[in-house]
Amino acid sequence: MFATFFSVAVVAGAFCYALRGPQAVVNSISDAWSELIALAVELVLGLVIASAVGILVPKNKVSRWLGENSGFRGLGIATALGMVTPGGPYASFPLVLSLSKAGADTGALIAFLTAWAASSVSRLLIWEIPMLGLDFAVLRFVVSIPLPFVAGFLAREIAARYRASGEQSHAG
Repeated sequence: MFATFFSVAVVAGAFCYALRGPQAVVNSISDAWSELIALAVELVLGLVIASAVGILVPKNKVSRWLGENSGFRGLGIATALGMVTPGGPYASFPLVLSLSKAGADTGALIAFLTAWAASSVSRLLIWEIPMLGLDFAVLRFVVSIPLPFVAGFLAREIAARYRASGEQSHAG
């Protein structure tokens, strides 16, 4: 993967140099460095938040609320958490990792991420209503609400079948 990105970066740099000169390459590297610093800061802060959640929320509660036996209620809790989690992937993905380590099951994690991606309240309020209008934004939000439940339920079913087929292949 590194070799692919490195090769594409070298080719892009060569085109940049050929079309715009050496200063354009310097500007590109400078912009990339600034983006890297900003992303690193966001990622570190997201990991700190996720680690704090992992320490503050007892694992037995996460397992009970979002674990394998949490049922539809667990999908609902995960969906609600995903809907109200602000920020980008640098906040949500470390949080999912932390919840996974604390005992949340695949279905709840899928429901969380689907809700965060499709039904974010902060995105609705900050971006969608102001840009798309109240009627369209609310309609889009409402029709998206079932998606995390469906995705979480399907993830649980697929994970259960995968585990069952793995157990059968080890038994024989």
